[in-house]
Amino acid sequence: MSNSSNFLVEYLPRIGTTSIVLEGFKKVVLKHIGSNKVVLRDEKQQSYEIVLPHSHKELLSQTLTKINDEEYLLTLKEEKEKPTRPLNDIMSLPQSKWTKRQLIDSDCFNLCCLQCGKEIINGQNCTKINEMPSEFWTELMDYWHCHKPTTVTSEFYSLQKNSLRPCLNEILIGESFFQALEDTLFGRVTVKGGSVLCAECGERLGIPVNDHMYRLHKWKLKLIREGFSDETFPPAQEIVSVLLNCTRANSTRYMFLKSEEKQLFIWLFSIGSEVTLGNNRILKGCLKIFYTTDIHLKVGIKTNIEEEEVNLIPFENFICRLKDVNSILPASKRKFGPWDVAYFPVA
Repeated sequence: MSNSSNFLVEYLPRIGTTSIVLEGFKKVVLKHIGSNKVVLRDEKQQSYEIVLPHSHKELLSQTLTKINDEEYLLTLKEEKEKPTRPLNDIMSLPQSKWTKRQLIDSDCFNLCCLQCGKEIINGQNCTKINEMPSEFWTELMDYWHCHKPTTVTSEFYSLQKNSLRPCLNEILIGESFFQALEDTLFGRVTVKGGSVLCAECGERLGIPVNDHMYRLHKWKLKLIREGFSDETFPPAQEIVSVLLNCTRANSTRYMFLKSEEKQLFIWLFSIGSEVTLGNNRILKGCLKIFYTTDIHLKVGIKTNIEEEEVNLIPFENFICRLKDVNSILPASKRKFGPWDVAYFPVA
C-alpha cells in the first residue's frame, strides 16, 4: 500500500456489518470480495488486498460510498448470527495470559524473576492452582459482611469459609498477578518498604496484601515451560485488567487513571471489537477506547466515573500503545469529538 493510502476495517457483530474506511484513494474499483479478504484497485491500476478480521458467510449487500475526494466507505452486510451470549458481554472476552488452564496443562513450569532469573514459583512451592475470584465477587462479599447479622455463627463463617486466603503452596491467579502466602514464597522473596522484592537481585516484584499474603505482578516475571519459548507478560495488560474489573464491578465505562504525574481519562466505548489496521494487523476481542488527557471533560451529570491509581510502567506502556494504534488509523477515525480513538486487544 502506498504511503498516502490507509484503511481501517471494523466488524460490528451486533448489526452484522463490516465497515472499511479507505483513505487516500481518488478512485476505487472492487475486484474481489471473499469470505476473509477484499481486493480492490485504485486510480493508478494498483491492486490492494485487505484482510478482514471476521470471515463472513453469504453477503446480503455491499455498498461503496464516496465520502470525499480521497475517502471511501465500503460496507458489507451479512446475516446476523444468533449469539450464545450477549455480543457486548464482557464475560465472553478471552482471558489474559498465564491462566490456571495454561499452567495446569504444562508438564512443569517455572515463574522466574524477569531481572535475574531466580525461580519464584515452581513445582517445589506450588502444588495447587486456583483462579482469583473477580473484584465483583469481592465487593459483593464486603457488602454482605457490612450487612450480615452479627452472630457467633456468622463470624465463624466469615473467618473460616469466606477468606480469600489460599493454603500453603497454593497459588491464586488473577488477570495480572499471582497471590500466595508469605510462607509459600519463603526464601524466594523479601519485603522492604511496602514492596515484595526478589531475594536474589532485589528487583521489586509486587506488594504485601492482607492476611500475610504477597501479590506478584505478572509483568515482573518470566514464564518458562517445557516445549515452549520463554514468555513475558506485557505490562500494558495490567491496565486492561483494571479497565475490565471496573466495568465488571461497577458497570462503568468511564475511568480516570493516574500514576504519579501522568493521568488519562478513558471512555470504554465498546467491548469485543474486531478490526484490521492499515498494516493488515488483525485485533480480535479488543476494546474500542476513547481517551484524553483533559480530565475536566464533561460527560454528563449522572455519569459514574471510576478513579484508579495504577502502576507507572504499565501505565506508560499502555499510553504508548494507544498512541501507536491511533497514529496508524485513517485521519477521519483518529478522533471522536474531543476524544482520541484506539483499539486494544484484551489478550
